[in-house]
Amino acid sequence: MRRLLLGGTAAVALLSSSAFAGGVPEPVMTPDVIETKTSSSSGGVIVPLLLLLVVVAAVASSGGGDGGTVSASDARIKTDIAWLRMGKHGLPIYRYRYKGMPEVFEGVMAQDVANIRPDALVRWPNGLLAVDYGRLGMAMQRVA
Repeated sequence: MRRLLLGGTAAVALLSSSAFAGGVPEPVMTPDVIETKTSSSSGGVIVPLLLLLVVVAAVASSGGGDGGTVSASDARIKTDIAWLRMGKHGLPIYRYRYKGMPEVFEGVMAQDVANIRPDALVRWPNGLLAVDYGRLGMAMQRVA
């Protein structure tokens, strides 16, 4: 009887232990799904407006060539930029295109003008930089 009692007690102890029963179940955590939206409400309007601004500035500056024109000259709106030579006031002259436009121009970068002749720099309300070529005594030229 004693054996039966000990055997029964051992069996009950084994069956009720967490090791035999599989232990405490791991908590199941569901991942939080976070949705991010990357669209901007003004994204579809800004780019065409900037391009329109660039076209107007380029047309105005390429007409007279007298150097009295304020032209969009921010490096952020230019592409295919190639250094050509040093010009007046120690400003580098570049050949470039405006993003989204096929015409090729020669002129300065507003960022260079900011360092050498800040008096000829114009900051437009949209944050872009422009150059008053009249103050520099030179003109941006359309070459192709």
